[in-house]
Amino acid sequence: MAELDVSRFFTRLEKLHAHFTKHRQTSIWNNAHCLLLHHGPLNDDEPYLKSVVLHHWLCGYELPDTIFLLRQDGHLFIVAAKKKCDFLRPAADAIPKDSAIKEIHLLLRNKEDNNAENYDTLWEQAGIPTEPPEGEDAKKHAVGILLKERTANKESGGLLGPWEQKLDEAVEKKTVELVDSAPGLAMVMSAKDDTEQDLMKKSSVLSNKVMKHGYIKRMEEVIDEETSVTHEQLAAHVEEILEDPSKINLKVPADDVQSCYYPIVQSGGKYDIRVSAQSNSDALSHDIITVSLGARYKMYCSNVARTFLVDPPKKVSQTYELLLEVQAACLAAMKPGKPLKSVYKSAVSYIQQKSGYEHLVSKLPKNLGFAMGLDFRETALLLTPKNALAFKQGMVFCLAIGFHDVELPEADRANTPEKSAVKKLSKYSLLVSDMVAIGKTPEVLTKMGKALTDIAYNINDDDAGGDDDDDDDDAPSAPDGDAELARQMASEPVTTRGGRKSARLAKTEVAQKDLQEGAAERERRQMKLMVRRNEERLREIAREKSKSKGKGGDHNQAEELVAYKRTKDYPDSVQPNQVKVDMASQCLMLPIAGNPVPFHISTIKNVVLPDPDITDNATLLRLNFYSAGMAVGKDAPANMAKLVQKYAPYASFIREMTFRSLEGHNLTLAFRQISELRKRARTKELKALEEANLVEQEKLVRIKNERVSRLSDLSMRPVFGGRKTQGNLEAHTNGLRFISTRGEVVDIMYPNIKYAIFQPCESEIMVLIHFHLKNPIMVGKKKHLDIQYFTEVIDASQTVDNSRRSMYDPDEMDDEQRERQLRKRLNQAFKDFCRKVDAVAKRHGYEVEFDIPYRDLGFTGNPHREMVPIMPTLNCLVNLTETPFFVVDLEDVDHVHLERVTYMSKAFDIVLVNKDFNKQPWRIDMIPNGDKDSICEWLTDMEITYTEGPMNLNWKQIMNTVKEDDRFYENTEEDEVTEKEAGWEFLRLYGREDNDDDDDDDDEDPDFGEAQGAEDEDDEEVDSEEEIEEDDYDSDEESDFDADEELEEQGMDWDEMEAEAAADDRRKRITGDEGGGDRRDSRRGGGRAPSRGSRPGGGRPGGSRPGGGRPNHRGGRPQSRGPPQKRRRR
Repeated sequence: MAELDVSRFFTRLEKLHAHFTKHRQTSIWNNAHCLLLHHGPLNDDEPYLKSVVLHHWLCGYELPDTIFLLRQDGHLFIVAAKKKCDFLRPAADAIPKDSAIKEIHLLLRNKEDNNAENYDTLWEQAGIPTEPPEGEDAKKHAVGILLKERTANKESGGLLGPWEQKLDEAVEKKTVELVDSAPGLAMVMSAKDDTEQDLMKKSSVLSNKVMKHGYIKRMEEVIDEETSVTHEQLAAHVEEILEDPSKINLKVPADDVQSCYYPIVQSGGKYDIRVSAQSNSDALSHDIITVSLGARYKMYCSNVARTFLVDPPKKVSQTYELLLEVQAACLAAMKPGKPLKSVYKSAVSYIQQKSGYEHLVSKLPKNLGFAMGLDFRETALLLTPKNALAFKQGMVFCLAIGFHDVELPEADRANTPEKSAVKKLSKYSLLVSDMVAIGKTPEVLTKMGKALTDIAYNINDDDAGGDDDDDDDDAPSAPDGDAELARQMASEPVTTRGGRKSARLAKTEVAQKDLQEGAAERERRQMKLMVRRNEERLREIAREKSKSKGKGGDHNQAEELVAYKRTKDYPDSVQPNQVKVDMASQCLMLPIAGNPVPFHISTIKNVVLPDPDITDNATLLRLNFYSAGMAVGKDAPANMAKLVQKYAPYASFIREMTFRSLEGHNLTLAFRQISELRKRARTKELKALEEANLVEQEKLVRIKNERVSRLSDLSMRPVFGGRKTQGNLEAHTNGLRFISTRGEVVDIMYPNIKYAIFQPCESEIMVLIHFHLKNPIMVGKKKHLDIQYFTEVIDASQTVDNSRRSMYDPDEMDDEQRERQLRKRLNQAFKDFCRKVDAVAKRHGYEVEFDIPYRDLGFTGNPHREMVPIMPTLNCLVNLTETPFFVVDLEDVDHVHLERVTYMSKAFDIVLVNKDFNKQPWRIDMIPNGDKDSICEWLTDMEITYTEGPMNLNWKQIMNTVKEDDRFYENTEEDEVTEKEAGWEFLRLYGREDNDDDDDDDDEDPDFGEAQGAEDEDDEEVDSEEEIEEDDYDSDEESDFDADEELEEQGMDWDEMEAEAAADDRRKRITGDEGGGDRRDSRRGGGRAPSRGSRPGGGRPGGSRPGGGRPNHRGGRPQSRGPPQKRRRR
C-alpha cells in the first residue's frame, strides 16, 4: 500500500506557503488571498496538468477528485474521499512544532448532501464575502486557482462540478475574483532540491542513452543498408526503447520509465523545430536529419535533440558550427541572478557579430528553451526575449538552439557528391537541444557528443566533387573518357628534366622537409624554454630558502646515550668481575678494574667469541666499539655515527676490549645475549627509519544505508608476506578499502591519492588501477608509495606443446573470441568502477580523477632490468605492468638528457634529472632511435627542457658538483660579470659537430702525399737544397714578427681568454673531464670513442650496455694520424 513521505510533504508544503505569503501581492500570484487548488478525475491524455504535477510534487502520487485550500495563516483544508484522507492522515497527525503549517483539516467527501456542508466550510474558510464590495475602486476578494483546468472540472461532474458552478455564481455576483496561480506554482517547483536534481540527471542520462544506443544505431543501419524507412517507423522504434530500456541493455524498471512525447524525426527539407512538431510518413532522406526525444524517469522529464548531417555542403557545416558557438554563448548567460531574457539576447548578439551570418537572427525560434521538471514545459519560464524572471540555483532548463528554414542556394550544393540527397534541398533546419542544470557554472546533463565530427557522415565519396576540385581547372583538355586521367596527370609533380616524379617520393621529400622544420622549431622552443625554466627554478629555490629560514636543525643533532641516570639504577644481580647484559635497558655491564661500567648496545660495532685458549682452555670474548679514526660502516646506527663525529676532535675512544675467563659459561651466555640485543636494536632502528616519513592517515568512514561500489576478485601489488594477495576493493566516504581473502586490510584515503591511473587491457595480459600516493603507507612491514589492483585477462604462462594448431582451428577461434569478450567485459567493469569512485568522492567533497596512459605516445625501454613498454599520462611517465613499478612524476623532473645519440647507434638512453639534487636521476636505457622525435616533441609540449649527447655521463659526480654550485641556474660567475652557461645548457656542448674545427682535418687526405710523391720525387730531391735556403731566409724575415700586434688584430684579448678558460674549467669540473690536452684536440683525434664507462669521469658503474654487444662509437669520425693520447686511470 502506498505511503506518504511525511517529511518531504511538509518540506515542500512549507516552501509553497512561504513563497505564496512573501510574493502574493506580485504578478506571480496576482494578489490572491488564498489558494484553491482543484484536481479532477484521472485523465491519461493530460499528464502535464498543473494539478497533477503539484500532487506528484507534494504527495508523490496523484490524488484525483480532491480540493486543496491553503490560507495565509498556514491552515490547509482538504476535501477528498476516505482512502485519500487515510493516505494524508499521517501528515495531519505529525505537524512539526516549528512549522509554518498550523493545522491540516481533512474533510471527508459526503455524497448524501452532495458535499454541501463541505462547500460551505471551504467558502467560509476562504473568506469569500456574500456581497460585492462597495465603491468602484474597491478590490474584489481574489482567490488563486488553476484557470486552464476549470472547463474540464465543470464537465467532469463528481466533486468538482457543483463547486465550479458555485464559483461561477460568485463571479457573476462580483463577490470574488478568480486569478491564475499556475505561474506561482511553476516558480515554487522550478528550484529543485538534491533529490529532484538527482532524478533530473538520471532522466537526462536515460534520454542520452536512448539517443546514442537506440536512435543513432538504427539510423546508421538504415543508411548503411540503404533501406527505406519512414519517419514514423523510426519514431516508433525509439518510442519502444523509451518504454522498455532493456532493449538497449539498460536495467531500469519499466514502471519508472515513460516517453515525454512521441519522438520527432524529420528530413528531406520539411522541418519544424518546435516541440509540438510531429513525425510525418515520408521516407527518411539521407541529407539533414533532425531528431528530438524525451524520457520521463519517475515522472521527471528530460529532452534532447540532435541534427545529423549526411554529405553536408561546406556552408551547412559552417552554419552548424556557428550554432554550437551560439549555444556556448547562451550557456555562459545561464547563471543565477541573471534574467531569462539574457539568453536570447546573448544568442542574437553573438550572431550579429559574425559577418555574413546576420540573416540567421530571423531564423531563430520564438524561444530558446524552457524550464523542466515534473512538468515537461513550464510556460512561465520560457527563454524568450522579454521574460524578466531570474535564474535560480537548482533550476533545470532545456536549452534548444536552432535555425529554421535556412536557404541553401544551388551554388552551395554544387560541390556535393552527385548521388547525395542534399542536392535536392533548397531549405534546411538545424537543432541542438540539451538539459542544463543551473549552478555556479551551468552543467550540461545530456553528455552526448554534438561536435561536427560526431554528427557528420560522408557516404557518397565522389572524386569529381568536393572542395578540392578548384585546382583542377587548369587541367589540359582530354577526351571525355580520359577526363579523370588528365586531371590526375596535371596534378602530378614534374621534375626539372620534364619527367614525372613518383608520388611516393614526393611525399617522402615533403615529410622529410616537415620533419626538419619541426626539429628546427622544436630547437627554438627549447632555447626559450630553457631560459624560462632557469628563471622559474631560481624563484623556486628562493622560496624554499625563505621557508626553511628560521627552522632549526634539531634533526641533525646527535642524541646522547643514557642507559642509567644514576648508579642506584644498576641491576641488583651485577657482579664486580662479571659481564652482564641488561636486555631491558639495552646495555651491558663490563667489569673494568673490578667496577661494573655500563655500555649502550649501540656503541658496540661487533662481538666475537674466539676459539678457546690452547694453554689453559680459557674462553675469550672480544668487543669492538665504534671509534674515531676509522670508518663506522653503513650498518652503524645513525645516532652513533653523529656522536662519533661530535666527540672525535677532543675525546678518547675505546676501540676494543677482550675478556678472558676459565669458566666459559658466563661469557658464552653474554655473547648470545649481546648478539640478540644488537639484532633487536638494529631491527628497531630500521623500523623507525622505515616509518620516519610516514604521515598519519585519517580513519576510513564506511558508507552506510546505501549501496557500496565494489570491484571483486582483484589481485594487489605489492603483496602481503610474499604471497599473492587477492580480494575486493570498495569505495567509501573518504577513501578506498581493500579486503583480502585472508582478512588483510589496506586503506587508501582520497586526500592521499596524488595520481590515479586506469590502464585498460589491450596488448597486455591485465587490466589495472594504479594509485601513486602523496605519502607512503605501510603494506605489511614495508612502506610503499605505489599501490596497484589488477585482474589478469589470461594466464601469464600457458602450456605449450609441440603440436601446431591451424589458424582455422575452431577451438583456437573460440578461445580468441572468449578472450576478446573477457577483455571487453573487464575493461568496462574497471571503467565503471573508476566512474563510481569519482562520483562517490565528489559527493563527499573529494577529488579523484583517473588518468589513462597515452598509448600512441608510448615507447619501449629498460628502466630496471628488462625491456618494457613505457607510456606517458597527463602527469607521469609510467610502466605499470612489470615490477618494480616505474612511475616518474613530471612535476619532479628538472631536465631530461638524451645519451648515446649518434648516427651509428640504433638505440639511445634517457636520463630524467630530479629537482632534488640529493636524489639520483631516473634512467631509461635502450630506447629505439625511431621514437626519438616523438619523445622530443612530447617533452617540448610538456614544457620540459632536454639536451642530447653522444655518450654516457657520470651522473653521480655531476649531481654532486651541481648540488654544491649555488649559482647553477644563473648565467654569471660569482663576480656577476663573467658569463657562463645557465642551468643545464652546458650539456648542449656534447655531441655537437664543430665543423670549423674539423674542416682542416677533412681537407687533408693522408693518401694525397703518396699519389703526388711518385711523380715529383726527382724534382723534390733537386730542389731540396734551394728549399732549405729559402726556409732559412723566411725565418730570418719572420724574426721581427710582433706577436702582440697579431693577437690584437686576429686573436682574443686577455679578458676573453680568461673567460673562455674559466668556462672550460667549469665544464671539466661538472663532467669530471680532468684529463690533459685541449678539448678540441681530443674531439678531433682518437678514432674510436671510448665505450660506456671507459671515458674519464663518464659512464655508470659497470658501464656495459644493458643488452651486451659491441661498444658504442661516437659519430664515426675519421682515424687520426697522430699518436694516441694517454688516459688517466681513476
